[in-house]
Amino acid sequence: MIEAQAISVNTNQAERLVRRVGMWSALGTTIVGAVYVSVGVLGILLRPAKENLLQQVDPYLAILEALIIVSALTLVTLMCALHLHAPSGRRILTLTALSFAIIFAVLTSSVHFASLTVARHLDPQADAGLIRQLSFMSWPTVALCLDLLAWDLFLGLSFVLAARVFSGRTRAFLTACGWLCLAGFLGPVSGHLRLQFLAIAGYGFVLPIACAFVGLHFRREISRES
Repeated sequence: MIEAQAISVNTNQAERLVRRVGMWSALGTTIVGAVYVSVGVLGILLRPAKENLLQQVDPYLAILEALIIVSALTLVTLMCALHLHAPSGRRILTLTALSFAIIFAVLTSSVHFASLTVARHLDPQADAGLIRQLSFMSWPTVALCLDLLAWDLFLGLSFVLAARVFSGRTRAFLTACGWLCLAGFLGPVSGHLRLQFLAIAGYGFVLPIACAFVGLHFRREISRES
């Protein structure tokens, strides 16, 4: 009897930890998304006059790339919490969503870390070709190709699957984010990069709202146990 009670206490503590990690990682993703948009807008407004409208330059570009790595970490943590929080019948979906989220994080973190480190230490004259391939400002480049694969395909699939755990507005926003990302994947696949704006709408604007709803979901769960 005592052993059963101890197991029950440990299980409840584990569930509370999962809810708190889920809430804070969802909130963190929302905050990072909001900061990213703010820095991006500031970078556009303060860009050198000779640059294109959407061209980002340092220090704003470096900050944006660092924020992308941070957001990848918070999203993987969120997917871990969703998987552990999901009903047993849905865990095959959340486990797959977590797997896709890990692939997404590895891809986007790798290319942006390479851009932050390697690209900024290359000789612009001797290594112009390599610098271009590590750039996200033009198409086609290897870095941009891998980044779009991460944000459009793998993140899109992850959110579409994770949405199945929820209902109502939370499910609607997660699903919308996922499908917008997947629709944007038609851009690099077809070579018509204008389609990529669908994915940008998904992860740039819908994703922070979706994560805010997920955070509220976990907050309600925490309130019920208090």
